[in-house]
Amino acid sequence: MALLLLFLGVAVAAACGGDDSGDGNDPDDGFANPGFEEDLTRPCVSDTLDCWFALNPPEFIVSDRTANSGVNSALLAMRQTAASREAEIHYLVQEVAPNELPEVISGNYFVENWVKGTDLQYLQFVVIVFGGGDDLAPCPGGGACSNYQIRYLLAGIDREPFGIANAKFVFITDLAPVEGEWIHFERNLRQDFIDLWGGLPSDFTKIRVLFEVRYDGKTPTEGPLEADVFYDDLYMGPPR
Repeated sequence: MALLLLFLGVAVAAACGGDDSGDGNDPDDGFANPGFEEDLTRPCVSDTLDCWFALNPPEFIVSDRTANSGVNSALLAMRQTAASREAEIHYLVQEVAPNELPEVISGNYFVENWVKGTDLQYLQFVVIVFGGGDDLAPCPGGGACSNYQIRYLLAGIDREPFGIANAKFVFITDLAPVEGEWIHFERNLRQDFIDLWGGLPSDFTKIRVLFEVRYDGKTPTEGPLEADVFYDDLYMGPPR
């Protein structure tokens, strides 16, 4: 099925480590432990609200190698060879259940050791709203989608990686990731849903947010693929 894709070119602002884009203690932040400074030992899986997890291995690492603020950040370390499978996702996931769709989503990422071994190797974050489609555009079959997604391509590719009927793609940048600097990103999530899905979701059950480094469509002869991607000071809430 054809997927309606919208390309939105948005400038990315570089932010040096330790700026004031987030301190991990904002009471308006819908994310729990957005700066990774708190205890992460309690069990956390899908449907466990307000904690960080990975949907599938490998797990993310809480690292003190670099941080946008504070001491820690979340590290996604990708190391793949030519023998690796066709696609793989390294991700950091949190599920929340606010009463309404938050207005703003933002955060910071830092990239090291970027070795691009296949065409579709990239960073993205994804917002998935489960249910709540009465006021949104229908899926291709004519009914409501089981979930509605916006996939924000942060860096690494200049075309959509694949087609998916219940997702819209937004390009933050179509360039290779900048290495060795903290990069800030921010979107008006409500406006993006209005522009891309025709309205705001209501009566949804939960929101899943994923911050990723990944690759798709690798051939058996391609590789190696490497990246160290750190995320920090993640925010979802009212404008600040």
